[in-house]
Amino acid sequence: MCGIAGYWGDKPHSVEEIQNTLDLMKNRGPDNQDYKHIKSKNGKNIYFLHSRLSIIDLDKRSNQPFLIEDYAIVFNGEIYNFIELRKELINKGIKFKTKSDTEVLLQSYIYYGKKCLDYFEGMWSFAIWDFKKNSIFIARDRFGEKPLYLLKANSGIYFSSE
Repeated sequence: MCGIAGYWGDKPHSVEEIQNTLDLMKNRGPDNQDYKHIKSKNGKNIYFLHSRLSIIDLDKRSNQPFLIEDYAIVFNGEIYNFIELRKELINKGIKFKTKSDTEVLLQSYIYYGKKCLDYFEGMWSFAIWDFKKNSIFIARDRFGEKPLYLLKANSGIYFSSE
């Protein structure tokens, strides 16, 4: 089930605002809640919020926001073919720290870029912050099974899965 939310833009948000949002998301995932505030190279504020329902890789190492070196992700959904994709990436020399589809998704983005979407079977909505490119990549599955809402405001863009 899980829930994601976030923001990209000029406005800084208080811890109270973040906590209020996480409180609203509690029904989406009672197992863990966390957020990450990132300051981009050009001074933009990026907030990634996640509320987790643990289904795959129950260990806390798979909690989100999930980071690998220069990349951060919040993800809601399931990549049905993540085991096969994981094997393919291992054969390409990629090392994994978890058994989660979240890490497979992010490693796929790191390896394939935006074309990673061509490899996924499942339902998803996610946002990835790419520190190297100083950019955000937001996507949902082809059929919109996992909703992804966007709101463009004067100060930036808000997104959520609920």
